Amino acid sequence: MNKWDEVKYLTSLVSPTIVLGTVTITTSLFTLLQIFRYIRTLQQTFSPCVEFPVKPMLFPCESAHVRMFPTTHGFKYSYLLVGIPVGWKGSIGGMISSDVEKKEVSWYSRLLSLQPGRAWYTVNGDDYLKRGHVDGGLQGKLHQYLESEGVDPKKYTYVYLLTAARFLGYASNPVSIWHLYSSTKQLTALILEVNNTFDEKRIYFLEPSQSPSESKDDSQPTRYTGTWPKDFYVSVFNSRNGSYSLSASDPLSPGMTKAGPINTTITLNNSSAHAKLVARVYSTSEALDPATMSVWAKTRFIASWWWVGLATFPRTVKEALTLLLTKNMPWVFRPEPRKETIARKADEMERCIEGHFRRYLRERVESCDGDVVLRYFPAGLADVDAEEEIMSSPSAQLSSGSIAMEVRVLTPLFYSRLVQYGSIAEALASESTLSATVSVSPDLLTTFPFLSTSELKQSNPANVDFRLLVLGLLRKRPSPIPIPVKERSKIPAISWSEQNDGQDEAASLDAFVLSTASAEEKKVCFRGVLKLMLADRVAFGWMEILDLEIFTLRAVVAWGLVRLLL
Repeated sequence: MNKWDEVKYLTSLVSPTIVLGTVTITTSLFTLLQIFRYIRTLQQTFSPCVEFPVKPMLFPCESAHVRMFPTTHGFKYSYLLVGIPVGWKGSIGGMISSDVEKKEVSWYSRLLSLQPGRAWYTVNGDDYLKRGHVDGGLQGKLHQYLESEGVDPKKYTYVYLLTAARFLGYASNPVSIWHLYSSTKQLTALILEVNNTFDEKRIYFLEPSQSPSESKDDSQPTRYTGTWPKDFYVSVFNSRNGSYSLSASDPLSPGMTKAGPINTTITLNNSSAHAKLVARVYSTSEALDPATMSVWAKTRFIASWWWVGLATFPRTVKEALTLLLTKNMPWVFRPEPRKETIARKADEMERCIEGHFRRYLRERVESCDGDVVLRYFPAGLADVDAEEEIMSSPSAQLSSGSIAMEVRVLTPLFYSRLVQYGSIAEALASESTLSATVSVSPDLLTTFPFLSTSELKQSNPANVDFRLLVLGLLRKRPSPIPIPVKERSKIPAISWSEQNDGQDEAASLDAFVLSTASAEEKKVCFRGVLKLMLADRVAFGWMEILDLEIFTLRAVVAWGLVRLLL
């Protein structure tokens, strides 16, 4: 009996009716299990919020945008906001959760579990304000931010956050508004947390010089107005020039006794104070309390609103294409962020280079004989790594009169551009004046003890690393990143060769790493820097395109070898 006969014999023993029945029963039981979990999720008990007058709520809204000039354009779409009392942790009705600790559970364990699932709309403190995790969730993040602004968090007894919560783990959140209330339940300040599509964010703290004026009509909520300069790149059709003005109603007026309606208008003004763009978010129906909604009401709500958050970004792209292709709006290229902006998250290679750059600065300062103090601000990192580091030479630690120099990285892009320069000093000189990816104190380039190539040779006299030769051949000085005309420095850029006249040539970062790092660090650094330089030459600077090219090359070589062997 051959194998085919064995297969036919075994198949004959299996009844199609039994197989079909087993699959049907299994599918039915699995479906019933998911329905049971879904109902249990929506019937979860309410985590008490006794210290705050208003509960977590759902705010059905619309967002409308009207562009005044250089061309007129308008659109509106549905928008869902979730209200969270800051400091509250828990879940309400399986619909909203805040700062609930995530338990790592495998996907199949979740599907087969009888326990309720996670809330549909989730808010987590790690997504807000400063990047990273802070104990205390939203409240801990808020206190940390206020203290960094020199504001006492105790001034604000109640805080209510309006935000686009995550739905099934996804969120497109252009702006979140923190409403800060006094002990008398009066709105006294706002925090606007603005995000762009480049993973950058800007936080504005607005506090009125005097209490908002009360309306003569008690039925009308109190309005809050404010103006602040625009210094953050949000849209590809608007520069960073101009200002914003805000007119917002208190969503918990009067006296935090009810929720809604929302009515917030933000106007973008040009440099001449003329309204250029008006964006408005307003309630379309009463706020909903998940604690009082039935399972059927929650199901209808989810069926009506599940797609809204997912569609926010595609809608933005659609309107941008309309302006670009139909209305012929001029495109404004994105400049690198200013120091007030929270930069995008650094990728793996940028984090690797940052670690070596930080070590370079620290070792140079600590080995210096003079009084040297350096304040270093990284970009694109989170948690402790994102904190400012103050580096001091031994003599400066004993002296109280040392003046600190500063290196403030404005974008993680600086790290990937840094290794393409022939020296760290040249990179700092060029990137600070021509590309605005880093900011340095005026005296740093002339007083900082940069490592020279002669010092490296003295420390490793017999060290000739072929990897350094390869990187030297591939190295190409990056082109300057265009800086908006109104933001260019009035001081002309001075090349490092002019500043360094008569001194030893400064060493590059890769030379420092390949001379001082461990074998594994050298391997990782060389491979990453090599890919960066190759991407700049053959992949338009895109690592993704380089990876695709490498994959294609490997596939072609493998196919050729197979053809050759066969």
